[in-house]
Amino acid sequence: MNWKLWLNLITFIALLVLIWFARHDILLVFDQLRNLNLLIVALMIPAQLLVYISLAKLFYCFFYATGTHLKLKDLFAPMVELNFVNHIFPSGGVSGFSYLTLRLRPYGVSTAKSTLAQLARFAFMFIGFIVLLLVALLLLAFEGRVSTIMVLAVSAVTFTLLFVTTVLIFVIGSESRISGFTGTLARMLNRFIHIFRRRHPETISLANVKRTFLELHEDYILIRKDFGRMKQAMLWAMIANLAELLLLYLAFAAHGTLVNPGAVIVAYVVANLAGYIAILPGGVGIYEPLMTAVLISGGVQPALALSATLVYRVISLLLSLISGYFLYHKAIHRYGTANVQSK
Repeated sequence: MNWKLWLNLITFIALLVLIWFARHDILLVFDQLRNLNLLIVALMIPAQLLVYISLAKLFYCFFYATGTHLKLKDLFAPMVELNFVNHIFPSGGVSGFSYLTLRLRPYGVSTAKSTLAQLARFAFMFIGFIVLLLVALLLLAFEGRVSTIMVLAVSAVTFTLLFVTTVLIFVIGSESRISGFTGTLARMLNRFIHIFRRRHPETISLANVKRTFLELHEDYILIRKDFGRMKQAMLWAMIANLAELLLLYLAFAAHGTLVNPGAVIVAYVVANLAGYIAILPGGVGIYEPLMTAVLISGGVQPALALSATLVYRVISLLLSLISGYFLYHKAIHRYGTANVQSK
């Protein structure tokens, strides 16, 4: 019960911190609501719902292709909760890895398979980002709005995505590389944790980490032998990206202005990647100015770029926090109690 109490307390504090840092943005957006088309703003709700459904379908197709048969309805709530966890805890998505592992354990999903599913999700979405960026350049070129800054941003992001995806595939493709990588990673993390917990020299068990990664390697080899089974999962990853883009584009449409989708795509991809490494919850303080700057470089008027970004961010954050908060704590209460009883 103690760990659940602390987890609830940390979550509540993180939520207050997120609202505090976003308070000015929230006030500005509510001031802008008087001039917005509220019917279009309301369409952001089904767009957010489409994001959750797409992610649920992505994981459903992945697990089905790897021999784990889950019901789609059992994956929808975890996707809402996962979105909440990744927003509220600034860990570049790492919190989501551990949470989803715990969340899917009652359904018989191993730690390795849950980890591989999330790695596959990021890999598929990164591949989708690259495709979208190429489309964005064509759309911007059609209107003659391809600036040097825009080309550099697209090139840098594309190279980074390809590099990260290649390194990931390279590591999990060999047992020897996995052994070396996990050993180094576990030792580095244990040394860092030892600074705060001197009585526990091996907080992270090297043997457990290696066992998990070796299981992950086995599942990866299974996928590599018949990668065609992942086509549907990749399709739903792209649909999830397009649904998120729809959210952002609706924010512009609510202002009564239709901008070049190419600028919106580049701004969305760049800001999301930066959000993965942001220190503050939800990427607040980094996401907004970066997205606004990219939109401006893509030819969007500064006032419109800032206002649409704020509307998109506040509405999407509110939808994520409101829907995710209650489902998250309901799941913690249910599965936390079950775990305690099982012990």
